[in-house]
Amino acid sequence: MKRIVALVATLPLALVAACGPAPSSSSLPGASAPASTTGVVGGEVQVYAPGALAAHTDLIAAAYAAARPGATAAFEVSHTPTQYEQLKQGSTTDVWIAANPKLMAQAGTDDLVLADPSRPVVRTKLAIVTAPGNPAGISSPADLAKPGVKLLLAEDQLPIGMAVSTFLQKMDAGQPGYSDRVKANVSSRELGVKPIVAKVGLGEADAGIVFVTDVDEKVGVVPIPDDVNAMLSLEVAPVTKADHPEAARQFVDYLASPQGIQVLLDAGYLPSE
Repeated sequence: MKRIVALVATLPLALVAACGPAPSSSSLPGASAPASTTGVVGGEVQVYAPGALAAHTDLIAAAYAAARPGATAAFEVSHTPTQYEQLKQGSTTDVWIAANPKLMAQAGTDDLVLADPSRPVVRTKLAIVTAPGNPAGISSPADLAKPGVKLLLAEDQLPIGMAVSTFLQKMDAGQPGYSDRVKANVSSRELGVKPIVAKVGLGEADAGIVFVTDVDEKVGVVPIPDDVNAMLSLEVAPVTKADHPEAARQFVDYLASPQGIQVLLDAGYLPSE
């Protein structure tokens, strides 16, 4: 799992500015004006985050630290089903960001999170990634069903896998048998989006289906039309047995606020419904 800590005293501004002179804290995403320290709960908040946020946890941590001087955030990134099981087994963290609203609701029923404050944050959607040079000539979802395409998909039980299943069902409605032809081209099932992007970027497969927010410069991108795409909603809630309950509520309030949401919208996520 990935652990990222943003320390205010040594905030790495390069996380939110790829080049150029270092900006003031007020120019960081989510910090459009100097933040007041009045009422800020200092110290570190521990956050479980899903793979769908893995590429942007640094950005969130930096923006949160800038918007709440004296407060920091540390992220552990893993699969939402895995994190749910860890919470059931007594693992402690302060905040859970889940990529599965049904599991978040179940966690509330199980008293693992404070369900009433659980809030939708943003959504993401699917995209096709292609190997450098696009040797298989993928230009639309229909091309994934062509014989001989070497395709990578995620395991079905993961949020990305469930989103892909929804996409395939929608495609079947207009092209009967589409999902069977696509599945016949699957050369490997991966444990998440990152290995799909990495392997396709290395040319080990012709294409893969990932979240659009996980795409990097090493792969090509083919959009999936919205009418057959599948959305993934991200929700956040304080953990019931949080070690730092006030810091947990503060982080949840920030991430679900217009200020916090804008950080993710700027990174390519979509507004929550």
